[in-house]
Amino acid sequence: MLHSPDPSSSDKPNSSAAGSARTSSRARARGQAKGQQTRSAIVEAALGLATHVGLEGLSIGAVAEVMQMSKSGVFAHFGSREELQISVVREYHQRFEEEVFFPAVAGPRGLPRLRALFANWMKRTSIEIEAGCIYISGAVEFDDRPGPVRDALASSVKTWLSAMNRAVVLAKKEGHLRADADEQQMTFEIHGLILALHYEARFLKTPGSVDRALAGFERIVSEYQTASTPPAPAEALAGVSTPLLRRG
Repeated sequence: MLHSPDPSSSDKPNSSAAGSARTSSRARARGQAKGQQTRSAIVEAALGLATHVGLEGLSIGAVAEVMQMSKSGVFAHFGSREELQISVVREYHQRFEEEVFFPAVAGPRGLPRLRALFANWMKRTSIEIEAGCIYISGAVEFDDRPGPVRDALASSVKTWLSAMNRAVVLAKKEGHLRADADEQQMTFEIHGLILALHYEARFLKTPGSVDRALAGFERIVSEYQTASTPPAPAEALAGVSTPLLRRG
């Protein structure tokens, strides 16, 4: 004989068990959030360290000392020195995009955007003259060392250079640069200005290096500009560098 289920039987959800499950879920969420905060703090410390000692000088032990953590504590968040280095490259790239790329693409297309990209890049470079650039130091350290760290560095740099190249292409489409402008050559030369600036200003401490880089950019633009090329706004490059590096 079949019987209707009793609402008070064991088939009814156990409220105590459900409550315990919810508590456990919240505890896991809090633990994950705390773990992510700790990981972010470690990457922050590692990035600051890498700007001074390079990616090659970065180690689990050195970061643990800065964070006042055990080596095993840092290792638990990354698993290897290589993973820590890659995380630093990705963090650096994200900050580079936030400071250089995103503000520029929010503005008008064409030469104004290209100018904004270069101006933002120069502002970033003026800071890195004191602190160091992961892209440049990393290129020296990993140029002939295949592997995931080199791949992460190269991918980041290529992504940025592609964005600069797109800005040049759009400037041509807007009629701000001549149709015969070689966008690859322009991108190459603009990149060269930044590399030269780092060498002259950071290594040689040459006064006037920033002004020379700015003059170089304007010379590149003037070679291909058209009658409809918008003039460079005076405020675009304000605050790019320290007075010492701007004086000749």
